[in-house]
Amino acid sequence: MVRKVSTKMNMSFAKYLIYISLLSARFSRNGYCWLVSGQTAYVWLASSSNRITDAVIHQELKLPECALGQQANLMELFSMNADDGDCCSCLVITCDGYARYWRTIVRPNDFYDVKLEFDQIELLCHFKDDICVCGSYSGRLFTIPCNALCNKAYIRPSSSSSLLSSIGFGLKSMLFGTSRQMKDNEILRCLHSLKNDTSTQTTITMNVDLVSLTDKHLYFWYLAESDIQLVHSIDLQEIFANEAMKDQKSNENHRNISCISLSVTQETIYVLAIHHSTQDYRLMLGVFSLNHSGVQLVSFIFLTNHLNIRLDEIIVKPRVRIFAVPNQPAILVHSKKDAFIYTGPDYSVVLRANFSNLNETILGSGLCAQRLLIFCHVQGLITPRAQDLMTTLLSKTADNDPYQPMINSFHAFLIRNDPGGAVELFRRFFNTIDKSQLDDIIVQFGMFIIDDPSLQDTNDLTRQLAKKTDIYNYYFSFLKLINVWNKLHVAHFNNGIYHTKQILQQFGEKLQCAKAFAQTSQQSLYLQAAFRSTSRHNQISHISEVITTVIVGVIEASRTIEIQSYEEATRLLLIAFDSIQKYRQEHEQESAISSNPIDDEDFTQSITCQPWILYEHNLNDLYILHCTQHFEQALELCESREVRERLLTMISRLVYYVLDEYRLYICDLYSDNEINNDSEQRPWINYIQKRSLLIKIFIKLKEFSKGKQLAEEFEDYQSLIEICDELKDIEQLRTYIEQYGDKFMIVFDEYLRSKSALSVLFQKEYFDLKSVQRYLKSKPEFAWMVDIKNEDYEHASLSALQQVAGTIGKRQTLLAISKFALLASSHNEIRNAEAIKLRLRFIENEENLCQQRLDLLSNLDEGERLKQPLISAKDMIKNLILKKNTSQSLLQRYCSALKILSQMETNPDFDQLRLFIFAQAIIVDPLKPIGNSADPLSCNTKTLLSQLFDYIKSENLDRYNIIPSREKLQLSNELISFQNNHDFQEALSAIYSSLLTR
Repeated sequence: MVRKVSTKMNMSFAKYLIYISLLSARFSRNGYCWLVSGQTAYVWLASSSNRITDAVIHQELKLPECALGQQANLMELFSMNADDGDCCSCLVITCDGYARYWRTIVRPNDFYDVKLEFDQIELLCHFKDDICVCGSYSGRLFTIPCNALCNKAYIRPSSSSSLLSSIGFGLKSMLFGTSRQMKDNEILRCLHSLKNDTSTQTTITMNVDLVSLTDKHLYFWYLAESDIQLVHSIDLQEIFANEAMKDQKSNENHRNISCISLSVTQETIYVLAIHHSTQDYRLMLGVFSLNHSGVQLVSFIFLTNHLNIRLDEIIVKPRVRIFAVPNQPAILVHSKKDAFIYTGPDYSVVLRANFSNLNETILGSGLCAQRLLIFCHVQGLITPRAQDLMTTLLSKTADNDPYQPMINSFHAFLIRNDPGGAVELFRRFFNTIDKSQLDDIIVQFGMFIIDDPSLQDTNDLTRQLAKKTDIYNYYFSFLKLINVWNKLHVAHFNNGIYHTKQILQQFGEKLQCAKAFAQTSQQSLYLQAAFRSTSRHNQISHISEVITTVIVGVIEASRTIEIQSYEEATRLLLIAFDSIQKYRQEHEQESAISSNPIDDEDFTQSITCQPWILYEHNLNDLYILHCTQHFEQALELCESREVRERLLTMISRLVYYVLDEYRLYICDLYSDNEINNDSEQRPWINYIQKRSLLIKIFIKLKEFSKGKQLAEEFEDYQSLIEICDELKDIEQLRTYIEQYGDKFMIVFDEYLRSKSALSVLFQKEYFDLKSVQRYLKSKPEFAWMVDIKNEDYEHASLSALQQVAGTIGKRQTLLAISKFALLASSHNEIRNAEAIKLRLRFIENEENLCQQRLDLLSNLDEGERLKQPLISAKDMIKNLILKKNTSQSLLQRYCSALKILSQMETNPDFDQLRLFIFAQAIIVDPLKPIGNSADPLSCNTKTLLSQLFDYIKSENLDRYNIIPSREKLQLSNELISFQNNHDFQEALSAIYSSLLTR
């Protein structure tokens, strides 16, 4: 955290450090440090070199007898001419209002003493030229033109204290301008001049010279020659209270706000405050931007509190100070005994000075010649340091680059520690761009950072990538600072439109992965892959190419696998996934995306960004190859059981990582969308297929425990059923059925269908499951098997008869099972025998089809014939009536149709079919007129219709059900042409009359 710049004190000076309670120190911006001890101030130039090895005293200044005590902040060293650093003036004001002024500290005995008419002075600050400003404890400010103190007309020169007399009330306004009182009941905390900080140019347009902080407000002042004017004020208590209410941890409304300290850098003001109750307190940091539009809060953070100081001490007489560390994104917070640096994004990383074993006391601190210094009584001068960031970040970008303003803004935040300036620079950049391109710019700039070549000259790749990781983390804080983070929506990337935050997260994952690989640089396979990949000069955004090369490199030119290279490749893949998991855990908040819909008419793809670790360079297929085919080959070469077990464990972990990545992607993809078409189903189907392939490799290798763990984790029901089937683990199967319910049973049903009845359905293990029996009972094609298992043979025969099997062979099998079940029944009376006979006759009729079907069947062997699909009774009747059949007579075909019809009384097509049969019989063999016949009743006895009536009588069929009424037959659609034929009606009536006499 710290760098020691002074390790040795001059002996004549170090002796005063013994009396620590009487000492205080301070630094000036022009490079001086002074230590106040009693009535003596020791002054030396602290900025004479970058590394001070011996603190040589520059001057000893005699202070007024009314000593400053521990308040070195009532002494100020300044140069009236900024170019003349050697000519340094000094002003000292005691708490009681005694002033002593040295035109130059080169002549320590040449000074001027004045008694001023104000007291309770707490702070002194140099403004510009010879003008200083002091502030009282009650908050009143006074301007002090130092050269006026040298006016001998009003000062009696004498070295005795009795001559420190009042200069008179009438001269006060002339000498010291006008005082200004801040609001009542406020305690002055800090003064800071904006005029004596010329380190950088600012864009401040407010006419502000001085900033003062009280416990409640922040004031901005303009100093005229004889007046102090208040320009602006901010109620910090109200602002901090409102921000604290937004924090989930601070839901206590009775807490109060008290400001403690401030620090100013270029266009940024840091304010340290406490959020306290009567017993405890929390540290708060507010970051304000001071720019063209005034003062704005740009960031608010609760700091982790490690200060060992009581609440009353920090409120009444604060000994806590805050400083922004120059050229580093960090702040220093210290008391007299502790010092902490808050750094990292959101100042979440806390570094502590090495004070724990030294009984150290901090005598003072301040900015000195663009360095932040701390004066410690043991270690001397030390410089707090946070992170050694890459100060040359993006430095090789050309000045005419369109992103240069964005780079300048990021530099202001990251390198100059000026968040306020960063906000202003980004505002200017934002006003010059197309607002719709903001997300694309943010993504492109993120890629600039991770692929920036600034540090590629160093040989320490691990250190370089660690720096880039820190800087990329700062990039997220930068986006929040410039008020862009919550506005990010979608950006164009990889020929698609995706959530910007997801794209940025994937960049971070790649950077973390590259860093993890660099830390395993001893892995020869990684180094070979890195140098073999075409993007070796740009490996971060294309790190997936290196991973692809690692997997492909497992197989050498001989197309054989080496155990060592396979194990090394697997280890590298695990490192990649581990690094991704680590990054996501550390950046959980940044990974959240908004649910705003995308308003883009040309956009048709999903906005869910595909995981790069799976989809870039076809990695998903390579994982399948590595974990299946290559894995099996590697295991075959294993001669050691230890190596085999190690590979099994590693591949099991790798499969888990791959499937978990798939699962996260699928969950994001379908979280809010319904699957409407085949293209939307494709990712889900691919996931199911790859899940099955990766898990079943362990089943194939008889590693059931590992396969079971993966299948349970990713709910691969098919694999779980196969494992239970292999192990005949009925209890585990019962547990899965109860645990997963209907979803599991659907897969189980498909599994049963895919297995033969002999291997699965008749296994006792399955039938012992009541849930399986209930499920099979609900399936008509399996219900009879459950009846046989339960010895309900009669019901089994009925169940089988109710089935409509798909082929002739299945129908015959069901009838055979029905007959066997019926014979096995314990009932004396066989009630279903007649039904079985009817079904057998139906099969016979089905096989006695028209000649065309018989010719077809005769050319098939028995197995193929039995596989022929069944046709309905309606189709069989139509085939018999309408198709030509040379193997059967016309009468035989119609009689067969009547046989089939007699078995269809409950069929809804029964009426239609009987009208169809008899109407077609009349059309095929028309009736003769009976008008000129001597015997009208016997005139048509040889017609097909009369022969069918005779067949019905001979077969003892139910003629009243089978033969339609004469009226219905005459009105049928087939006989519509005979409806007005008188001869036909007479002949039909005669045949029906003869039917009654038969």
